[in-house]
Amino acid sequence: MSKLKEKLESGEFVVTVGLYPPRGADTGEFLAILSKLAGKVDAINLPDSRGASIRLSALSASILAKEKGLEPVMTVSCRDRNRIAISADLLGAHALGIDTVLCVSGDYVSLGDVPQAKPVYDLDSVQLINMIRQMEAGQDIGGNELKGSPKFFVGCVANPIADPIEPHLLKLQKKLTAGVDFIQTLDLYSVEGTAEFLNFLEDKGVKALAGLRLVTMADIEQNEKGRVVGNEIPSEVISEIKSASTDVEALARAQEFLVAMIKDIRAENRWSGIHLTMNGHEELIPQILEQAGLGK
Repeated sequence: MSKLKEKLESGEFVVTVGLYPPRGADTGEFLAILSKLAGKVDAINLPDSRGASIRLSALSASILAKEKGLEPVMTVSCRDRNRIAISADLLGAHALGIDTVLCVSGDYVSLGDVPQAKPVYDLDSVQLINMIRQMEAGQDIGGNELKGSPKFFVGCVANPIADPIEPHLLKLQKKLTAGVDFIQTLDLYSVEGTAEFLNFLEDKGVKALAGLRLVTMADIEQNEKGRVVGNEIPSEVISEIKSASTDVEALARAQEFLVAMIKDIRAENRWSGIHLTMNGHEELIPQILEQAGLGK
């Protein structure tokens, strides 16, 4: 059974972190970071070539994380594989003890560094969630009987500050109807503007994790190039960090902002946890959590 599921259902405020798999066969640095994160967070999310860039597969990365004692959340993207390949990966994940997945449609190839790649999108995220629930009921998406049914704790992505929010909530309702268990949001930089989203979820019985980012100069550079994945970084946050006189001071300001955001999220008492993106600064997690009153 998913440990993340157990913790969320117990009412514990959980902390997950996203970690990009390596851009090659050398897993040394990746494994070292996994070792440092063990026992410090409740789960680790392994993206599926996020940003349409080639990396170690989410399935392989999830296995490595599990071997290091971490709870993997395997991202499943619809961008690169058809329903047959995705089904095979899901059955393989279940066989290897990976039972928590995050379903996404996938960033379009034009955002990545291999723009000549051909996107697949045989399914969208809603259809993917439906397919998983059909597999759990004993049939593959072709209606063929499975010998042994997998069981997954299924998550999806949402944007609490989408503008306009109404079409986004309609799509989110389709995901909830399909059978989503938890939501991981795009990065938030303020709790303002999230009330309608939270009100919408109030009676839905689904857990929501607020996405939060340690804003680095690299993020700001990507944001200014229009290549940031997800919500744009607010100009006031960019100005505060860019005005720092040194890289060390810029990182300290980013850390202060993240700690303040974690406190704000907790104070609302409507979120089930946070999902952190640390941009190579995972070693700061224990200190940040301690400062935010979440020391593990």
